[in-house]
Amino acid sequence: MKRLVALLLSVSLAATSLAGCYGKFALTKKVYALNGEVKDKYLRSLVTWVFVIVPVYGVSALADFILFNTIEFWSGNNPAAANEKDFYYVDNGEYYHVKAEKAGVTVRYTIDHFREHKHVDTLVIAWDTKTGNSTSIFREPDRTTEFVATNGLNGVTVEKSVNGVAEGKQEHLASYR
Repeated sequence: MKRLVALLLSVSLAATSLAGCYGKFALTKKVYALNGEVKDKYLRSLVTWVFVIVPVYGVSALADFILFNTIEFWSGNNPAAANEKDFYYVDNGEYYHVKAEKAGVTVRYTIDHFREHKHVDTLVIAWDTKTGNSTSIFREPDRTTEFVATNGLNGVTVEKSVNGVAEGKQEHLASYR
């Protein structure tokens, strides 16, 4: 009888502590992003199958649900989402989803622009805090523009390319010390 009461108490405590615990599922998203970094589509498909069969996705989702999302629910912070910020900005009917991540010495901002719930464009900025170099990629439906800023002895060199074709080079666009 004592075991039954202990079991019922444990189940009810777990059910109430996990209620409403949706969370970010940050660990699962990181595993998914790792899989997405594989460039070859056939190899990426193979990695996906391996992650499903071995159950990498299942284990990460379970860890997110039971541990990390519960911690996030009660404390407001998800340890698996450390060094990440995620928020929305709204201005005159334009929505901007901003995601900031820090990994090592790299800070990356991804800004998705929406108009009337339709995706308009994306701006990705990656900044190396150690060297000061940065890349910016602006993706529109029919055009991708990339800027690479390199910090050198004479200042900053900025190169621009559109759809993979260099449009020109502007040297010593700015300098700072």
